Amino acid sequence: MSDEKKLEGKAAVIFGGAGRIGRTAADAFMAQGASVLLVDRNRQALDAAVVGFLPRFPGKCEALNLEIATQDDAGKLADFMRKGYGRVDILLNSPAYISRAPFLEQGIEEVDRQWHVNFRTVYMVSQELARIMAERKSGKIINIASMGGTRPEKGHAGHCAVKSAVIALTKVMALELAAYNVQVNVIAPGPTETRPFSSNYYLEHPQVLKDIEDRTPAGRIGDPRDHAGLLVFLASGDSDWVTGQVILSDGGLGLA
Repeated sequence: MSDEKKLEGKAAVIFGGAGRIGRTAADAFMAQGASVLLVDRNRQALDAAVVGFLPRFPGKCEALNLEIATQDDAGKLADFMRKGYGRVDILLNSPAYISRAPFLEQGIEEVDRQWHVNFRTVYMVSQELARIMAERKSGKIINIASMGGTRPEKGHAGHCAVKSAVIALTKVMALELAAYNVQVNVIAPGPTETRPFSSNYYLEHPQVLKDIEDRTPAGRIGDPRDHAGLLVFLASGDSDWVTGQVILSDGGLGLA
């Protein structure tokens, strides 16, 4: 059995790096040899993540506290990577904001916020960093969407619309960037949480949690670690012939 690390020498950017999936991906990428830049607007969570990684991965993890509000902000991230790393091999886009409400009740302000956090920032960051990848004719981009982007869910009109847009963007990026040897794929996770829960939603709505677990063939809600192996695969050379794909990581919920 080979001890070779799949991401040795690679430079990875995790946008939304202070979140649940972002931190889990960072751990998995560094375990496979990558150097990781965590990018997030939450300084406290970023600092805690870097400190937590330090004993196992000294010198492998760095944090950039940056809010992506404009194209110029995304350009600052690209400049940081050019000057500090000289390359971007892997980009994982995992910013997350969700607002749950029936269609007749959800205000456009909440839809706009979901659109900005979950789509516009991904577009801007991807565009700036993909230019670096295109120059080097090599790269991997992984977007995080949701099951809600593949099928309708009651009470999630804005969420489903935005995540569908992320999926569509991924496919166009895959088409256009293939000429530069950049592969672009999207993971559509089922409901995913940490235990103990990082938010109060499932504590406040225990029946929702029970219904999800009852409908999921695997019999439970997802954990961020459930996606780690797939993330490493899509970030590594093992996936060089895989692009433009929407991959459900949902414990079989999409079959139910």
